[in-house]
Amino acid sequence: VPGSVVEREEISELGVEVWSLSNGARLILKPTDFKDDEVLFNGRSPGGTSLAGDDVYESAAWAATLVSIGGVGEFSAVDLQKKLAGKAVSVGPSIGELSEGISGSASPKDLETMFQLVYLYFTAPRKDETAAAAFSSRMRTVLANRGANPEAVYSDTVAAVMSQYHPRRLPPTEDMLDSIDLDTALEFYRDRFADAGDFTFTLVGAFEPDDLLPLVERYLASLPTTGRDETWQDVGIEPPTGVVQRTVQKGLEPKGRQTLLFTGDFDFNRENRYTLQSMTEVLRNMLRESLREDLGGTYGVGAFGSGSREPRERYSVRIAFGADPERLVELTDAAFAAIDSLSEHGASEENLAKVKETQRRQRETDLKENSFWMSVLNVYDRNDEDLRLILDYDRLVEGLTAEAIGEAAALY
Repeated sequence: VPGSVVEREEISELGVEVWSLSNGARLILKPTDFKDDEVLFNGRSPGGTSLAGDDVYESAAWAATLVSIGGVGEFSAVDLQKKLAGKAVSVGPSIGELSEGISGSASPKDLETMFQLVYLYFTAPRKDETAAAAFSSRMRTVLANRGANPEAVYSDTVAAVMSQYHPRRLPPTEDMLDSIDLDTALEFYRDRFADAGDFTFTLVGAFEPDDLLPLVERYLASLPTTGRDETWQDVGIEPPTGVVQRTVQKGLEPKGRQTLLFTGDFDFNRENRYTLQSMTEVLRNMLRESLREDLGGTYGVGAFGSGSREPRERYSVRIAFGADPERLVELTDAAFAAIDSLSEHGASEENLAKVKETQRRQRETDLKENSFWMSVLNVYDRNDEDLRLILDYDRLVEGLTAEAIGEAAALY
């Protein structure tokens, strides 16, 4: 039984419409002419595995995967692929720590099929014990070899240390697989998708909003709603404080890797996110010049910074590079020297100009990409920020100074 679109708000500056649906859901639409055969879709609701008790956490964490391999409605995953042969469409659910969601893509001619799949993933997840058993068997093979893989051991160690060995951040084990119960997983999945009323959906690509109206009313506005008021919970995963050092020794090759991670409280707003990102871009240039070009110690070095709002306002800066193990200490000292220089003196005018020009050119490219619009619309909406600020990016770039970069380096 179709629902209805009860309100349509137009944001003309962006070419965006925001629809309110009769079941409480919202839909953000951005029609584009970048690609004539692409429409991107996603939806998100707060909650996720944070609402699962510790006793059912493993089942909850794998619930979306088990649904994906089980199929929907009367179709197994294999039958579904046969049914979709010849169509350019894909849809899949997900459940993260703080939210659950669904995403997909389709050519314009296959949009109704995409909406049908979305509807089915909400209302008719399929239990497939054979597929679940095969998945468990494959995972056991992967896990049996994981401990011998130096890269896996290294990344697992980083994740464990940065969560202070929180049970929900520890690497997967065979015991974890043993604790997954298919019925429990499906029950959790159904609960997470039982209420579409707190979902926000986004559509970007080659479509006309008016043409979509009957599909939206039939397949999205008709999704079930319970009217419950809920959000995610903070499960208490905290990064360590002070200076923590860990050394991982694994493998036979003379190969080294270094990761430097900085975390702390963050005043989460658009300007601070931009300055943090820009600081790490300046730092990345400095580290490449020092570690790769001057010292010849690594093929590549990365620096990345981000701020998060949920579950708490925090920042994270990550610097990572690979090198001969004998040179890791030398190169790490050089990395800290670059950080100290940036904190004390700010960015050089040359480096600052380079970063700003790169940002301008990247934005010019981004504004013609459906995937960029999908991402940026979701980020601004999730952060309760005016979507029109998306077009205000050039002002941030123009206002970026060498001093602000230095202050950010000292702070973060």
